[in-house]
Amino acid sequence: MEGQQICSQSQAQYLETELTKMLPNVVLQMSEVNEQCIYKVPQKFREENNTLVRMEELKLEYLRRFLNRSKQLSMKHLFQRLIEKEKRIRSCYGEPINCNSNDFLTMILVDACFIIEHFLRFYTGLASIDIDPLSKSWLVNDVFHDLTLLENQLPFSVLEDIFNSAKPDFIGPIRDVESLSFLSITFHYFRKYNYIGIRENTIDSPKHFTDLLRTFMQPSKIHHESLKVGYMVNHLPSASQLSEVGMVFKASSCKCLFELKYHHRKGVMEMPCLTIEDRTETLFRNILALEQCHYILSPNVTQFLFLLNFLINTEKDVNILVDKKIIVNWMGDANAVVKMFNSLCSNVIVSYMSEEYCTLYHDLIKFHENPRNKYKAIFYHEYFNTPWKKASTTAAVLLLLFTLIQAICSVISLF
Repeated sequence: MEGQQICSQSQAQYLETELTKMLPNVVLQMSEVNEQCIYKVPQKFREENNTLVRMEELKLEYLRRFLNRSKQLSMKHLFQRLIEKEKRIRSCYGEPINCNSNDFLTMILVDACFIIEHFLRFYTGLASIDIDPLSKSWLVNDVFHDLTLLENQLPFSVLEDIFNSAKPDFIGPIRDVESLSFLSITFHYFRKYNYIGIRENTIDSPKHFTDLLRTFMQPSKIHHESLKVGYMVNHLPSASQLSEVGMVFKASSCKCLFELKYHHRKGVMEMPCLTIEDRTETLFRNILALEQCHYILSPNVTQFLFLLNFLINTEKDVNILVDKKIIVNWMGDANAVVKMFNSLCSNVIVSYMSEEYCTLYHDLIKFHENPRNKYKAIFYHEYFNTPWKKASTTAAVLLLLFTLIQAICSVISLF
């Protein structure tokens, strides 16, 4: 045991020495940043591919800043803690990481300290001030985006442990960081996706950021729903098909994506409002991947997306949901929304569905196949599905009505 400890200290000393050598070489020329007003157009605006320019240098700069304000812990100590947990950290990844111990631990430490420092600066407001390295580099949005990707995740426990061990004495505006948990700072960073206002003291620590974003989309009670095994319908009527047979779609005031309410007596389907923007697909795709790999027995986001995939087949379906304020389409093109949902659910398997969704699917199919509603749909198609048909049908009805009134008046006049 003593030999292992000595070996661990030796490796930590070596890693500290090697990483320390890299820090003085980072020169970001921040002293004149306030004078900058003419910029080279970023590569991301020249071509479609997103290139993270100078990202490694920025990570080292953030590492240095993080260590400078940490009073109680050295880089060597941080490495020692990671060495003790290396096997456990590696086990968090679905595929083997093909790099040696030193490279792996250095990568984890640099990335972890970068994330913590970035979150701290974002929380205190320095991320929006010129002295922040990211504020003038067009990387803020890219970093935010990359932190949501499943394949880029670090175990949350590692980030939490480094944050708690370092106890950063953050020199900056106003807020008392020492009294905060890393979870609360993470909540602040991703607050855009906290749709229903979940509080950090009501959940356990997530496995990583993608796991947290999934939690933001659902109330805690949904985890305890009963499940039906192997139930999945092959088809569900689209929003336009259901509308044609009399179903009314209504926007719900609830912000939780899974609060779907179907009033079968009135034929009213209440759904929460969903905003679709450029990165919505990426967010959903990563959560889908997480559920396919880890939450097979509770695919809550997956079954919701499958429902939308069935409801949205054409631009007409999108326009109906947009008109009802169920979808806010920031992408502009309705066809882009159709392609997004259809591609999201491609090659995705749902073996387990909640009791609520099974019942909902059954009710929607039953409503659509109701003969009374079908005749209503046929009548609509024959006489009201175009403006010209509406006008001609209305004219014919009025002509028939006037003829009937004239006939009645003629009969009355005879007596």
